[in-house]
Amino acid sequence: MNSLKILKIYLFIAGLILTAIGSLTTFNPIAIKANEGIDIAGNSSALNDVRSFGVLLLAFAFFSFLGSFKNALRKSAAITIPLLFLSLGIGRLLSILLDGMPSDGMVKATGLEIILGILGLVLFSLNSKKQSL
Repeated sequence: MNSLKILKIYLFIAGLILTAIGSLTTFNPIAIKANEGIDIAGNSSALNDVRSFGVLLLAFAFFSFLGSFKNALRKSAAITIPLLFLSLGIGRLLSILLDGMPSDGMVKATGLEIILGILGLVLFSLNSKKQSL
């Protein structure tokens, strides 16, 4: 399987992951935060913040899907989506250093985000050298 096909699959799977997390965060923020021991019920400001982040993830999911199917958007998606994952992972690492250890779920999310970010950058690099994006 060539690296361009793997990149398309990566962008599609990233879109699925971002859709799932974005949808849960947007439409069921109380439950998704409660899973990590965070109580935002009744806090309009916290709910507003969490829902807006969820919609942001949905927008990136849409962009990731577009990049997996549309040649004209693939290069932009192939750099943007890994940077999103790395930004989230690095932000969580910074929080661990400054604030202490979060729940196990948050630690797992950190690892997954960093892995997905690095994988995406490697795929971008492999494909940009071949100018196949």
